[in-house]
Amino acid sequence: MVTAQPRSRLSIWLIGLVFGPIIVMLWLGRGRLALIYLLVQLVYFGVIFLVVASGFAAPPAMTDLSTVVSVLGLPFNIIAVFHGLKLRATSLIRPWFSRWYVVFILPLALAWAILFVLLRTCFYQPFNVPSTAMVPGLMVGDHIFVSKGAYGYSRFSFPVVLADFPGRIWAGEPKRGDIVVFKLPRDNQTDYVKRLIGLPGDRIQLRAGVVYLNGIALPLTPIQGIQCIEGVACNYFRETLPDGRSYVINDSNPNGAADNTDEYVVPPDHYFMLGDNRDNSLDSRFGENAPGGGVGYVPYENLIGPVVLIYWNSLGIRIDDRLQGYPDK
Repeated sequence: MVTAQPRSRLSIWLIGLVFGPIIVMLWLGRGRLALIYLLVQLVYFGVIFLVVASGFAAPPAMTDLSTVVSVLGLPFNIIAVFHGLKLRATSLIRPWFSRWYVVFILPLALAWAILFVLLRTCFYQPFNVPSTAMVPGLMVGDHIFVSKGAYGYSRFSFPVVLADFPGRIWAGEPKRGDIVVFKLPRDNQTDYVKRLIGLPGDRIQLRAGVVYLNGIALPLTPIQGIQCIEGVACNYFRETLPDGRSYVINDSNPNGAADNTDEYVVPPDHYFMLGDNRDNSLDSRFGENAPGGGVGYVPYENLIGPVVLIYWNSLGIRIDDRLQGYPDK
């Protein structure tokens, strides 16, 4: 440690407003206060995260989640400036963590390594929903987390430069009804999200909008009380799988172009996917060779994982119980 002159007021203003209290306290050599601010901010953002993700409140309508975080964190930045100015005259000790290269480079490097490499690559990957194909279960603007380890790992679970191997390791079995993010089979690059309806060996057919699974119709029950979103015709039904699992679909025209199909037989190690918005979804009803390109059967190795949480909506749409399929209350 060394003793030095007080940090300049200008540096405290700039660092506080741009980077917030943790970096200001490190800059001033106040490691314990930096840790306290870190814990307080984790609790603060954790509470907001839980409130929004659990549906108790609608998130503000902002197109960029980073903008939301910046706005919500602004009070801490203002507090950091005034707290830093108050401590400035007495913060004359310069521990190793107050060096400029440590203050600015180490936190950024650790955040990148932990949040964007380890967590994103190995455990939970964030995606956002750009279309209405999964309405009402997923809305445009939804930000979701996908469990990378639920089905095990394939070469599509990691960046190509890090892993390229056949099949899956630590494989887990997908279940009917899961909302799954997968790589589009015809290019192995585009991310799609649909509901898994057919397992290997299943026979799937649609007749007048009703799904027949192995020759048995999946029950449809009309459901009320779900608000239609602007620009999307709606006619909601609860669809129930043989194991009792249910969710809400939208089928505004039961005799649409893809509501009456031939029978599909799902090949080994492949899955059959449907969008919840049955009249506006490019899914397994359309083969890879369909005009304009379709989805077809999805290979096991193309599955990235099931959606486990809707944690934000950039358009301010209330989350409620959409991932759980609007359970009866």
